[in-house]
Amino acid sequence: MMGATKIATRRYPRHSLQSTSSTPSWAVACFLITLSFVTKRCLALTAAPVTYNAKPQAVLSPMSVSRSVPPFRGVLAYVSHPFLLHHRYIARNSVTLHSSSSSISIDVDDISNPFSKIHGKTLLSIQECISVSNFYRDSLQKHANDNENSQNKIPPQKLVFVDGSWYHRPDPITNLFRNPSLEFQTGPRLPNARYLDMDAIASSQELFPERNPKGLMHMMPTGRLFRLAMDAFGISGGAGSGMDDHVDHVIIYAKRGALFTPRIWFLFVSMGHDPDRVHLMQGSLEDWIEEGGEVEDFSLLGSEDGEREGTVGYGFERFFDQGILNVTRLFHEYYHTEEVQTRYRSSVEEALNICGKQDVLNAVNAFLEQGESKRNGDGLVDDNTIIIDTRGSGYKRKGHMPSAIHLPYSQLASADNPLVLRPKEELRKLFIERGIDVMNPKQKIILSCGSGVSVCHGYLAMKILGREMTEENTRIYDGSWMEWGRDDEDNPKIFPTI
Repeated sequence: MMGATKIATRRYPRHSLQSTSSTPSWAVACFLITLSFVTKRCLALTAAPVTYNAKPQAVLSPMSVSRSVPPFRGVLAYVSHPFLLHHRYIARNSVTLHSSSSSISIDVDDISNPFSKIHGKTLLSIQECISVSNFYRDSLQKHANDNENSQNKIPPQKLVFVDGSWYHRPDPITNLFRNPSLEFQTGPRLPNARYLDMDAIASSQELFPERNPKGLMHMMPTGRLFRLAMDAFGISGGAGSGMDDHVDHVIIYAKRGALFTPRIWFLFVSMGHDPDRVHLMQGSLEDWIEEGGEVEDFSLLGSEDGEREGTVGYGFERFFDQGILNVTRLFHEYYHTEEVQTRYRSSVEEALNICGKQDVLNAVNAFLEQGESKRNGDGLVDDNTIIIDTRGSGYKRKGHMPSAIHLPYSQLASADNPLVLRPKEELRKLFIERGIDVMNPKQKIILSCGSGVSVCHGYLAMKILGREMTEENTRIYDGSWMEWGRDDEDNPKIFPTI
């Protein structure tokens, strides 16, 4: 095979090769032989792999894609269609992307809108992500060429990769905590990616002492802080409608060893970004590279933030430190400045589908007051709120809320790859085994975990299963056991027996 190539064609009418004039047959034969030879030579030249390089010193992965198809190639294809078919240079009405491991085909009709294949899909395979990334890259070039004399160099709807790497435990080899922001800076990264720190874009005690007097970790941010952060990242968003061109598609990914990309997905959805445009890559950055995806492999350390064109919102350059958003600086300069109006379109001021301690206390007290006589065979209370606890070993080791049902987040992810969600049938079985009817919209569910992170696995699983989510029937307890289990909190608890 001749490297990684992309072949885009249209459907051409069949033409008879028989001569209808008085031209001698030997002349026709010579013409066709010459034309076939020239065609193959042109195709060999135009099919040579051309790698995308975001920066001259970038080291890219094995996959490469031809950047364009010269006009004469289409003419040759039209004239010598039978020869091209014979040599398998044409895949009718399709574009074929080849990598070292697999290939996928996409209809030519969808090239005008590279997002049509992923719109409305929450979970995306590695190859789907690679495909839409390549098409978006080419559409950027086309848009820039079409608007060469205009200031509008970037199309209104963008594809944005967000690195959501976050580690809750030390590295098993070094026994040290990894630094995800430093790893992002040193690379590799997905093309034009942003790094989102869930501990920074949050209602921290430092920035919001009245909202978070207990100093709880990574509590959901206010709507304004989230909108300011999105403006800084250059991400356009909001609820959107249909194929609204002004709402960006966001694909969240992480490095191998990180587990909690569903938390970043929930952050976007709960803060009002169109859920049809928030996606989770099923696999790690390393999986992407192994499957032939392109990356940025240069370091951002010691570089100017403006070098990665399009990754910083206009006027926000000074809030970035070598590619990492300084949320504290952004907050102090802009948060309380009324003159600063956010461009990100969302009316959400408080995160959606979130509940506080009092809501959980009401559910627990209702369970305790009804007594054993009204509990069904699964230990649940009929027509009452179910509490699902997605912690791992902490559920038994540290204690839990009365009536809480244990569904470890690790069981919702693939055993082979923790960044991949299990198939629907396996997810459904996990809920059924615990007596939870996720498809019943009248059944109220509250999800809790250790600190409001792994709980998003449970929320995501129910969404994938098709549960009808409302703010009344499905909520996440933001404080989780980090708040409920505190020694100074007089909340009902069941502790492990020694």
